[in-house]
Amino acid sequence: MPNSIIIPTDGSKYAEEAAEVGFEFATKLDATVHAVAVGDVSLAEVSAVGAAPPQSKDDVTEIAIEWAEELAAEAERHGLEAEPVVRTGTPAEEIADYAAELDADMIVIGTAGRTGLRKRILGSVTDEVVRTAPVPVVTVRPDGSVDAA
Repeated sequence: MPNSIIIPTDGSKYAEEAAEVGFEFATKLDATVHAVAVGDVSLAEVSAVGAAPPQSKDDVTEIAIEWAEELAAEAERHGLEAEPVVRTGTPAEEIADYAAELDADMIVIGTAGRTGLRKRILGSVTDEVVRTAPVPVVTVRPDGSVDAA
């Protein structure tokens, strides 16, 4: 079975930093990059006075498609085989489930580096992936440093 690395993306600078690290692993392991973006359905129902208009499930899925395709194209520019993967649901759950389905070798994911109250209030997709993924998870901090879990 060919090697496979999942690199989730949400279009953020943190995801871009993690992608660079993931590309290095993929090159060394001769692995296919699975550029995973999740249309977060919880965002499809957000509405508040003065906030942006509510987004539909189709809207968040279209955004996820763009993210996955951009990351896969970047992997290919690095000379890697890449596959854009789009899921819809809760990001951490979808990433962990895809890793299990694929029997991936690892996940390389960025983290915003939040601590304390901000982390408790905002939560962390990365933390949830680390806790639930059935494969090793490499986290990449905003400064580019790497942790393995």
